[in-house]
Amino acid sequence: MAEHARDPRPGQRAASPTAAESFAGELRTLRLDAGQPSFRTMARTAGSISHTTLYEAACGSRLPSWATTRAFVQACGGNEEEWHRRWSAAVNGEPPAVPAVPAPAVTSDPEPRPSRPPAAPPVPSVPSAPSLPSAVPHPHRRRIWTHALSLLVGLLLGVFGTLGLLAIRAPAAQPDARTCPSAEPDTPDPQPTPAPDGATPSTEARSWIARTAYDQQAASSTRLAIPVRVAVTPGDTLVVAMMLTSTCPGPVKVTDSHGDRFQVLGDVTDSLRHRVLVLAAFDATALTTTDSIRADYPRAGEYHMTVDEFRGVTTVRAVTRASGDAGGTDFTTAATATTCDPGDLLVSAVGSNTGTAPEFGTGWTTLPALQLSSYRLTTAHRIATGAEHCVAAGRTTSQWGAVLAVLR
Repeated sequence: MAEHARDPRPGQRAASPTAAESFAGELRTLRLDAGQPSFRTMARTAGSISHTTLYEAACGSRLPSWATTRAFVQACGGNEEEWHRRWSAAVNGEPPAVPAVPAPAVTSDPEPRPSRPPAAPPVPSVPSAPSLPSAVPHPHRRRIWTHALSLLVGLLLGVFGTLGLLAIRAPAAQPDARTCPSAEPDTPDPQPTPAPDGATPSTEARSWIARTAYDQQAASSTRLAIPVRVAVTPGDTLVVAMMLTSTCPGPVKVTDSHGDRFQVLGDVTDSLRHRVLVLAAFDATALTTTDSIRADYPRAGEYHMTVDEFRGVTTVRAVTRASGDAGGTDFTTAATATTCDPGDLLVSAVGSNTGTAPEFGTGWTTLPALQLSSYRLTTAHRIATGAEHCVAAGRTTSQWGAVLAVLR
């Protein structure tokens, strides 16, 4: 029965691109019949599959697993047995029994029979002078024009159908640099912030507490609000890492639902206009799971955003940043020299595209990465053990941009 179905083994035939796309079309039709719930709502209903995986299942780039298909069907109220048969047919490369999204029929019959009696044909016009040839076209020539018109209509339907499929599979277009609006000047990285007069450094151990919030989406606007998932202790520091893909230049502003603003610590854009930022709010206000983190940002293809809570830091000491093209073997911020003291907290964010996922070097604690399509946002932290040259470095073959912030 479908409950114990397994994904296809290496020996089985993989679904052809046509079968995968047809099956995705059937899933989209099921979702449409269910009232087109959001993928986040579907993920909550299914309970075991992420909204990103459900979104990719409806794209048709490859055949989803049965576990993903079953979660999709359950979230839309479909019949599991029927959909397991459809999924098995797609795995074996069989065409669907019923087309998922019926396309408009195109007929090659130049004169299709109407459902009602046809209207009387128009009376041909009478030549204005006997010496001129008749205005009534020859029957053979009229059939040629009818065939040509049918071919043109079919071509137009094919073009518009293809554009509609592309719109479904790629919901967010990457903004072209030529269409970017004029931007405000980039904000330079902050200089080390001295402690207030009479203040003494915190004696509390500097440490990571929790991932407060996170989200990743194809960007349909230039504003977002993500819910706080873990309550924040007042006085702690919130560090935001953000990646904007194929973005336009312009300011990025982050705040929370209490109005606290986040300071931009580091900002780097690579040669393909993928941008990585690190921001922080020191001495944060207490937040609960009813609050949210909000951001305004320039036009972009996708956004990835994480918010992490740290304890025992009150200021930024130094910031470095760097970027590199795909095809290398590593990433590093060593081009900009900065020195750490024992106990300093180093926080780094690396945005990457294609290639291998960034892997930080020894001593770093890597936090859960965010990935959407080929783009990743990876964050990590560590405590300096002595006076040293501060660097965020590791291995990757991806196009990358990295920011390192030294906090104390």
